[in-house]
Amino acid sequence: MNPDHLRESLEALKISERRRQETQRLSGVGFWELDHKHEMLYWSEEIYAIYGLDHDALKPDYGLFLSLIYDDDRALVHQTYQDSVKLQTEYCLRYRIKAADSVKWIEARGVTLYDQRGQPDRSIGTAQDVTEIVTAQQRIEHLAYHDALTNLPNRKFFADRLHAAVQLADRDRTHIAVLFIDLDDFKRINDRHGHDVGDEVLVGVAQRLQDLAGPQDIFARIGGDEFAGVLSNFDNSNLDAAVQVVKRALEGPYKTRISSFDITASIGVTLYPQDRVDPEVLLRHSDQAMYEAKENGKSQICFFDTERHQIRSSRRELLNAIATAINQDELMLYYQPRVNLRDGSLFGAEALLRWFKDGRFYSPKEITTAIRDTEWEWQLDNWVMGKVIAHSKGLRQAGIIGPFGVNLNPKTVENEHFPQQLSTLLTAAGVAGKTLEIEVLEVSSIKNFEFTHAILSQCRAFGVSVALDDFGTGYSSLTHFHALPIDTLKIDQRFIKQLNSDPKSLALVKSILAIAQTNNRREVVAEGIESYAIAHTLKQLGCAFGQGYGFARPMPVTEYVSWVQNWNPSEFQARLNRHQQ
Repeated sequence: MNPDHLRESLEALKISERRRQETQRLSGVGFWELDHKHEMLYWSEEIYAIYGLDHDALKPDYGLFLSLIYDDDRALVHQTYQDSVKLQTEYCLRYRIKAADSVKWIEARGVTLYDQRGQPDRSIGTAQDVTEIVTAQQRIEHLAYHDALTNLPNRKFFADRLHAAVQLADRDRTHIAVLFIDLDDFKRINDRHGHDVGDEVLVGVAQRLQDLAGPQDIFARIGGDEFAGVLSNFDNSNLDAAVQVVKRALEGPYKTRISSFDITASIGVTLYPQDRVDPEVLLRHSDQAMYEAKENGKSQICFFDTERHQIRSSRRELLNAIATAINQDELMLYYQPRVNLRDGSLFGAEALLRWFKDGRFYSPKEITTAIRDTEWEWQLDNWVMGKVIAHSKGLRQAGIIGPFGVNLNPKTVENEHFPQQLSTLLTAAGVAGKTLEIEVLEVSSIKNFEFTHAILSQCRAFGVSVALDDFGTGYSSLTHFHALPIDTLKIDQRFIKQLNSDPKSLALVKSILAIAQTNNRREVVAEGIESYAIAHTLKQLGCAFGQGYGFARPMPVTEYVSWVQNWNPSEFQARLNRHQQ
């Protein structure tokens, strides 16, 4: 070969090697080669740099390489390499090495080349420091499974751990308790002092929960001021005590940069396998138990009960169905006429709620019980008032006038916005206030008589009359009678039905009529009249009006119109006289 060509070739090789070395340095990728026949290991400069070794002080060999690897990873690396050589496959794996003051993550790739006889000739590969990549991935994974504020496990991580805890309980035939924790009135801290202060309290709560957690326990932040937990190390006899420990640990002052706050928590608990349902349902059951704890006065512990849950679920389903019925105008009002016992003329009617769904009739009591203490109490009363007012407009055109009585929830007549709402409905329909009569249930517990008096007085100012329903029952009859602006008394049907057979009922009815006359009240209506004989007795006693199945059952508005048009006062009087006792 020409000497000049040889020099040029050697120079080209040197340049190529420098390029390869510079490329490895810039990319952070080291190269290694193992000569199987001569048992010689070559490391590039970047390999030495990755492992933190001095190129001049150490000669590389396989034993040195293995000694650098983290103890827990060494066997895996050795086995992976051996399998690659034996099976003639490439490999890629990550392992940790011991650095000066830390641990590095290395990603290694390699392959073995074989001679013509199929024997290993050389193994070559690369190594790269991927510590930053692994750390970033671990951080991302941590954020995916942990709450950023409190560093507690989040809902997803908790769900995974709950699944595992259930499987472990099944395998070992042990118990676990699932807790749902809600901080009482926490929203007030955020509203008054800002979310930064609220966040400080949440971090404090998380720290206390972490301090409580045993080796197999877990606490997580589910969202907002809600936390969940799984307790494992207990027996049935000390479960209540274990939950009490959690509750007491969360109570007490939390110091923030502006003030100290006393926090309480409501905790719902369900026990597995007694509550043998899927993990997701376990969490939902503990959540439902927590809401019961809230309803019981907050700062309470409530254990999930299947029977109670079924009752609440049925009520919730009924509530949802009622809400749909209100929104879609599926409810109905039936009208029961009121008759003037003195001359047979009509004195309006009482509007009674009716609901038929899927072939079943739901009573007003079922409906009002289902919506108790919900926003639908007001929504239902608003629907009833609107419907009665709309009906009364059509009834007036048919020559039928009221008043038409509506039973309203006590909370409605205690609502400061009620008079304005009622006035708006009347004005929009072009209906006079005298068309409507508000019936207040006397068994209701009115909290503020003075305020309620003012509300009802506003309604009376634009013509609406007020009746006291079911008078004679309970201990508050006279209290309501004297404290509220009542126009009409309605005697409870329990006394009317027994009027001619029970001297006590007769005496009570006489007393009620005397009270009405003494206080110069306008009228008295007897409910539940089932016979003309009872109607005659009431007339003789001086009761002006009556209603009941003896005259007419409650009926849809169209039937009510026909009934009124066919009503004959003279025939009524004749029948009444024929039933004298």
